Amino acid sequence: ETKKGNCHSLPYLYKILADEIDAKAHISVAPNHFYIKHQNKGNGWYNTELTSSIFPIDAWLMASGYIHLDAIVNKLYMEALNDEQMIALNMIDLAKGYEKKLGALTQKEFILKCCDAALKVYPHYVNALLLKAETEKKTFDALMTKYNAQYPTDILKIPEAEEIFSEMTAVYSKVHDLGYRKMPEEMYLKWLVSLKEERNQYENKEISNFKSTSK
Repeated sequence: ETKKGNCHSLPYLYKILADEIDAKAHISVAPNHFYIKHQNKGNGWYNTELTSSIFPIDAWLMASGYIHLDAIVNKLYMEALNDEQMIALNMIDLAKGYEKKLGALTQKEFILKCCDAALKVYPHYVNALLLKAETEKKTFDALMTKYNAQYPTDILKIPEAEEIFSEMTAVYSKVHDLGYRKMPEEMYLKWLVSLKEERNQYENKEISNFKSTSK
């Protein structure tokens, strides 16, 4: 209806259907985005972009400008996820659903449990790390409001506030050290459009040619 979320739901649907026919397919993470990775003997790993029906090369992913080299080295993005890591994706989707429906503060305990469980099997899952940090931040902001604090330092002598602030800053620091850089929505949309407008530049010719000749 809104045409939003296709880059999220389509890879999930594709993965479900692939599993049903025993075909190997892996979901992979990019900034604000999911896509599919396949592997064959002739071409090795290749990407499938379902929202555009194109097989893009890795250069397209890098062209966003928001995939730092550290993010690739630390497997923050572009990794072919296994089934356990896929469950972690679903857990964070569930936590975000609770957050949107019922609020982060009322569901803090459940949201953080989901984050911690997801991070056990997928320690560098950026969406889990961000959700955990942001939930802690909302909790800290609520404490500042409760105590009429103008600055964070005004309540750091309170044990609960100090613990939350310490956890929040530690997670934010970890996310940054792993190579995460926030991608603005406007830039994300331009990045997606670039795949269609500059198809010849970013399309995997070997896979596309194989697709054409196999019809």
